[in-house]
Amino acid sequence: MRFYDRERELARLNEIASLSRRSSHLVVVTGRRRVGKTELIRRFAERRKDVLYFFVSRKKPHVLLEEYRDLLSGRFPTLRRAAFPDFGEFFRFIFDAMEERPLFVVFDEFQNFRNVDPSAFSTLQDLWDRRKDSVKGALVCIGSVQTLMRDIFEGTKEPLFGRATARLYVEPLSPDTVAEILSDRRLDPARHLPFYFTLFGGVPKYHFLLDRHNLFGKPREEIIRKLFCEADAPLQNEGRELLIEEFGRNYHLYFSILEVIASGETQMARIADGAGINVNSISKYLDELVSQYRVVERRVPVTAPRGEHKSGRYHIGDPALRFWFRYVHRYRTLLEIGEEKEAARKIANDLPTLMGRSFEELVRALLVRRNGEGVLPFRFSRIGGFWSRKGDVEIDVVAFDEKEENILFGECKLDGARFTRREAVRLREKALAVKRRGRGGKEHFALFCAAPVPRREKDSLIREGVAVWDLGALLRAPFTESQSPPVS
Repeated sequence: MRFYDRERELARLNEIASLSRRSSHLVVVTGRRRVGKTELIRRFAERRKDVLYFFVSRKKPHVLLEEYRDLLSGRFPTLRRAAFPDFGEFFRFIFDAMEERPLFVVFDEFQNFRNVDPSAFSTLQDLWDRRKDSVKGALVCIGSVQTLMRDIFEGTKEPLFGRATARLYVEPLSPDTVAEILSDRRLDPARHLPFYFTLFGGVPKYHFLLDRHNLFGKPREEIIRKLFCEADAPLQNEGRELLIEEFGRNYHLYFSILEVIASGETQMARIADGAGINVNSISKYLDELVSQYRVVERRVPVTAPRGEHKSGRYHIGDPALRFWFRYVHRYRTLLEIGEEKEAARKIANDLPTLMGRSFEELVRALLVRRNGEGVLPFRFSRIGGFWSRKGDVEIDVVAFDEKEENILFGECKLDGARFTRREAVRLREKALAVKRRGRGGKEHFALFCAAPVPRREKDSLIREGVAVWDLGALLRAPFTESQSPPVS
């Protein structure tokens, strides 16, 4: 599968490389596992002769040092055979080489030094502090265990605290890029993106697996069974592999909470009840999942004042993790007794429910990408969902311009044909529950749908003042006024 996107990240790395010809830099690169950090560095290193790459695997120190010596011997023929009795000697060799010429030195899975030899951090800190002004180039530290990487570089008592000169966070691919991947596989993105986005989000590794196993375009149940349910399926243990090291010994407790949230419970009391945890204790674990582990997002109505806490709801932001905890973790018993077909059937039957919720996030993400391109009749400054404190009013998409006070209320439906005139009237009624600071701007209403709405129904909704945008139109860019339906 070819390399997609990453123009921003590559530009940033090239900028750092340019700066490092005249000075030294310590760069921290983070992002969830499978997001393509290593592949990004490999693409950056193509045709460059100043890059040294070291993977920090969990091996005995002397074994890893021998591996590093062998890697360096090809670039430095004068390297002594018995070099590097410890990491101090290894790092000193690197700094000596960087004094002779600028080098881009990459340590992948840098946090693993904590398991190999924790003193490596202090050794590196000492050398950096003493020699950073005499060397040129960059030390690039890549890490996937984000809690450990934050501890290493942000913990005030850690040796490398405050030493980073640049940071790069690698995000999942955008929905537009996932749509491009589908197009390259001769799949219509407007038809297939909701399914693939719900299961895999924008994580490149998962799309690579789809390509490797020739699963693009195959029936949904077959994709689910082969990647998640069969014995030794490549993604059956994905949630455990991603998070068990982050959570440590308490992972069972956190996994229970995440399964409840993935099932659709978003309010604190209901999450506590579903996970079997006292409601007075659940806030501690939820706060850790939000602030420390950053697996859960705490969302408030988009119109709420900044700092609002009373109306917060909890969501798993990562689509792939949300899918895994909702289904694979839940049906672990079925999978362990070999009922893979039954598990895949259950997942496929319930999947439209999850896809409907995921589609709301997909629409909001696409609107952010299209902001200012003519999709909406104004450029918005905030976008999100809305729900009343009692929970009796919910609106999928609310976007507004705080300066002009224009506001849009949107409903998301996988099947737009099921959005009736009555629901259009109901959307207007729900909008009355949204408190606004002023009435100087205009109200706009829209339906966002995956499948195109039949012409007659679409015309009927437009007459009701509800614009209709299908996914195919949202994916086309740039937009022109002739492509955009009237929003009124």
